Amino acid sequence: MGRKIKYWIDDLRGRIDYRRYGEKERRKSRISGQIFFIAVGFAATFYLSWCVLNTQWRYWYAAVPFLVTEVMFFILFLLWANILWNKRYHRPEGPLLEKKNFSVDIFIPVCGEPIEIISDTLAAAVDIDYQRKKIFVLDDGDDDGVEALCRQFQVHYLCRPVHDNRKAGNLNYALKLSSGELVLIIDADHEARPEIISRIIGYFSLDKIAFVQTNQQFKLPPGDPWGNADKVFYNVMQPGKDYDNAAISCGSGVMYRRSALKSIGGFCTWNLVEDLTTSMLLHSKGWRSVYHSQGYTRGTAPQEIISHVKQRRQWAVDSLRLFYWDNPFFKKGLNFYQRLQYFQFGYHYLVFGIFLPIFFILPIWALFTHNFMLETPVWRYCLVRLPYFLLYMMSNKITTDRLHSFKVFQAQAGLFAVYCQANFAALFSKNRVPHYTVTNKTPRRRGIWSRIYRCLPHIILVLLSVVAGVYGLMTIKHDTWFLLVNLFWVSWTVMILWRFIVLSIRPELLAK
Repeated sequence: MGRKIKYWIDDLRGRIDYRRYGEKERRKSRISGQIFFIAVGFAATFYLSWCVLNTQWRYWYAAVPFLVTEVMFFILFLLWANILWNKRYHRPEGPLLEKKNFSVDIFIPVCGEPIEIISDTLAAAVDIDYQRKKIFVLDDGDDDGVEALCRQFQVHYLCRPVHDNRKAGNLNYALKLSSGELVLIIDADHEARPEIISRIIGYFSLDKIAFVQTNQQFKLPPGDPWGNADKVFYNVMQPGKDYDNAAISCGSGVMYRRSALKSIGGFCTWNLVEDLTTSMLLHSKGWRSVYHSQGYTRGTAPQEIISHVKQRRQWAVDSLRLFYWDNPFFKKGLNFYQRLQYFQFGYHYLVFGIFLPIFFILPIWALFTHNFMLETPVWRYCLVRLPYFLLYMMSNKITTDRLHSFKVFQAQAGLFAVYCQANFAALFSKNRVPHYTVTNKTPRRRGIWSRIYRCLPHIILVLLSVVAGVYGLMTIKHDTWFLLVNLFWVSWTVMILWRFIVLSIRPELLAK
C-alpha cells in the first residue's frame, strides 16, 4: 500500500519514467479521475456521518435500511474506484516481443445453434491467418448437420458420449483429444478476424501468461437498446483489472496456454459457465493474464427480453456463487488487489439486486406517510447530498471516458429483479449447479404475458411511485421541500425503470 501511495504522488508530480504503452499520454485524464475519486470519498464520508447523526430512530424500520443501503453503495463506489484508479493498455498491433511458433488449437463449442450461424463462424475460423492451427468443432448437440459442415470445411469434429458439465465439460473433453500448445476459444456465433492469432500470440513469449482475452464485439440492433455492447466493461473495466493482473476471460475470443489449464485440472466445471471461475483459479496459481483491448471477434447478443434476462441471470449467479461459497477474500494465492477485483463482481450483483430496490421504495413510503428518516429540514439534506451526487457523476464521466451514461445505469438498474432472484439461486446452490441452457442466438417472438411477467416488479414500482406522487401533491401543503425532494426521487424511479418496461413489452419503440 505504501508503495502505491508513493507511486501516485510521483505520478501526480510527473516524476515517473513512463514505460507502459499510453501511460504518459493518459496521465492528465488519469490524475483528474483520481482526484475526483478522492473528492467523492470525502463528500460521501461527510454525508454518511451527517445522516447517522440526524437519523430519526423512531422510524428505525425505514432508517436502518436507508443507512445500510447508503453504506453498501459507498463500498461499491470504493470498489469501483479501485478498478478504475489505474488502467493498463497494450499496443493495438500486439506486444513488441519475438513471436514463437506455437501450435494453436481452435475450439468452437456448439450446442444447437442454427447451421447458418455455425457455417459463418467456421468459414471465418478457416480464414485465420496462421499456419500451425487446427480447428475443432465441439458438438454438444449431436447434430448430423454440424458433422457434415465439418467435413465440408475439412475441420475436426468432436462429439462426446456424455454431455455433462455444460461448456466446461465440452472444452475439457476436447483438451484430452488435442495437443496444441495454445488453445483459442471461439463461440459458435462469433466470427473471428484473420489476424486474431498473429496479434496476440506474442504475449505467450512471456512464460507466466496463462491467457489473453480480446475485446468482444457484437452485432447489435440500431441504438443498442439493451446495452449489450458493454462498452464500460470492455473499454475501461477490463483495462483496470488488467493493471492488477485480474483481467478475466469472457469465454470467447480468448487464447489459453495449455500448460496453465493443466495446472488447474482444466476448465472449471463448478459454475454455470467456465470463464470467471477458471480465471480466478489461474490467478490464484500465480499465472498472469492480459486484456488486449482490440476486438477480433464479432458475435450475436440477445435482442429480446427472455434471452437477455437469462444471459444476465447466469452471469449474476456465477459471480454470486463465488461471492457466497468461494469468496475471493479467502482464496489462497490471490494478492489483495486481485481479491478486491474478483470480490467486486459478486458484490455488484448483491447491491443492485437486494439494496437498490430500497431506494425505490423509501420515497413511496415517505409520500404516503409524510415521514422522513432524518431529523433535519429537508433542504439541509439536499445541501449535504448534492456534492456527493454531483462529484460521483463527474468522476464517472472522467474515469470511464464518458462511456458511463444514464442509459448504462438504466440498463443495470433495470435488472434489479433478475439480480435479486440470482442472489437466492446462488445462496441455495453451494454444491448443486443451477439449471443452465444456452442463450438463444436468434430473435424469437415471445408471448405478451411472458414479457409482462419479466417486468412486473418494474410496473408495480412505477405505478406506486406515480400514485405516491399524486397523493403527495394532494395532501402535503405546508412542507414544500419535503414534497419536492420525494417527488424528485419517485420521478427518478420512473425514469430509471420505464425503459426496461418498454423494451420488455414494445422493444420496437426504442430500437432506433
